[in-house]
Amino acid sequence: MNVRKPSGPTLVVLVLLVLLPTLAVLQYRWVGQVSEAERERMQRNLRNAADQFREAFDREINLAVRDLGVGPNTAREGASEQYSDRYNQWVNTALYPQIISDIYLIDEHEGQLRLRRWTPETHTFVPAQWTLRLEMLRPQFERDLREFNEEPRFIDTRTPAYRGDDSMIVLGPRVFPGPRGPGARQQAPDPVFTFTVLQLDMASMEGVLIEDLARTHFRHTEGDSYRVAVTAWDDPTRQLYRSDPGAPVDPARADATAPLLGVGRRGGGFGPPRTNDAQNIPRPEFEDRGRWRLLVQHESGSLEAAVQLSRRRNLAISFGILLLLSGSVGMLTVNSRKAQRLAQQQMEFVAGVSHELRTPVAVIRSASENLAQGVVSGERVKRYGQLLEGEARRLGEMVERVLQYAGIESGLGLGARVPLAPMDLIESAVESAIPLVGTDVNVERDVPADLPPVVGDAAALRSAVQNLIANAVKYGGRDRWVGIKAQHVRERRRSEVRITVSDHGSGIPASELPHIFEPFYRGADALDRQIHGNGLGLSLVKRIVSAHGGRVSVTTRAGAGSSFTIALPAAEPDTRPSPVSNEMQVSAQSS
Repeated sequence: MNVRKPSGPTLVVLVLLVLLPTLAVLQYRWVGQVSEAERERMQRNLRNAADQFREAFDREINLAVRDLGVGPNTAREGASEQYSDRYNQWVNTALYPQIISDIYLIDEHEGQLRLRRWTPETHTFVPAQWTLRLEMLRPQFERDLREFNEEPRFIDTRTPAYRGDDSMIVLGPRVFPGPRGPGARQQAPDPVFTFTVLQLDMASMEGVLIEDLARTHFRHTEGDSYRVAVTAWDDPTRQLYRSDPGAPVDPARADATAPLLGVGRRGGGFGPPRTNDAQNIPRPEFEDRGRWRLLVQHESGSLEAAVQLSRRRNLAISFGILLLLSGSVGMLTVNSRKAQRLAQQQMEFVAGVSHELRTPVAVIRSASENLAQGVVSGERVKRYGQLLEGEARRLGEMVERVLQYAGIESGLGLGARVPLAPMDLIESAVESAIPLVGTDVNVERDVPADLPPVVGDAAALRSAVQNLIANAVKYGGRDRWVGIKAQHVRERRRSEVRITVSDHGSGIPASELPHIFEPFYRGADALDRQIHGNGLGLSLVKRIVSAHGGRVSVTTRAGAGSSFTIALPAAEPDTRPSPVSNEMQVSAQSS
């Protein structure tokens, strides 16, 4: 028993079918690993960006606190060269000096609180009226003054106290005991009660400082972009800044947070814990809290959502490529089978045509030799002439179909298109088919005279109808009956003429219906009954009708025959048809 080995393309297809599921599984796992790495990368970058934002923000505020806090000498005199130098240094080194709108000095004068404001033009503190915001803090300043008078101590005025609303930074008093021991009182200066209030310009804070930092660290034209908000530490609903007014940042879903202006447990401070150099007194320890809170949220809603979206996008692209490869493999398989089947049909066509050509050629050669050698005479000469005429017509029909198929495949098989009357077209096709199928055929017509014309190549359309008539005779019943019906149909704004050719044959098996319009295909019944043909008739019909914008359909029933319908677009109203000639018939008869 011979076992047929699979062909090379078949082996390739089998290997690809095994590899594609494996690639899909590996791709899914790889995309998952890439997503985890991407999540870690995004989280790390976001934490770094939040830290850089915090450091830049705190650095700008720290610079103002360091340089603008008022010391005892400046408080006593209302001015000092040292303070003026520090102020000028701050103006020249700060990136955003506009965030400080005013500098206030609160101290004691004749047992009462005194308020003075710094004037950059004269470099002095001048008396000022209490603002509404400062007036709200006045009771606490008075309480601190009473406590100070009860037990005077030295004051470090450059320590933030964080009293007041978001628009103020209050420096001092950080009170600590003076030097102890004999002679300590003489070594230390007299204590001074002093507060420094830095009034923030909130418009500049929001529109310049925070906006620039948010744009630098969290908004990117390429890559991830984030929504940014700055809120009060203890009240997230009190917002200092929001990058997107239409999309607030949800504190519960923020991807990163950071304290701005970190505060210590016993009153606060900036930067890491330090000690007072003069008195060697430690500053308070720090905890992770601040005056304001930075909230960052990915524009997709959360960092996790962004990662999942990226993962789904990568999976979609990856599996799309795999599906494309799978489709390509499928198409390769289908085309390979079609090519094999077409090659087989072409071989059968060549063999069939060779056989079909050999028979009439042999008959014509034999009859012509007999006539030439005088073997036949009398009435037999007439019969020989009729035999030669029939075989020549049969030979011409085969050659005509092969040439017509080759012409249509090359795009040169159709001539000029003119309006044609359906009745003339059908009559011309019947007259052309009668010499080929015999005069004993019973053709029953139902063709109204008022059908609208169709536009097309007369010879091609006549050939299509003629092929259907010839097939109806070949595969029809013994009664050799052919029915031809034409009608005008309007549906879905489409006007068309339908020509139906029917027979009383045994019908077409369901398994053969998908292939009957393929070139070179011949059904099992035709092969069993050895019906003459080359498998091009119905293929030519479909190609001719499709070239005219129409369609071909078939209905069949076992034992009751088949009906083929040609549907052609109707011409515009009032179109006058051209006459249909019988050039094909004349050519066939003359050959």
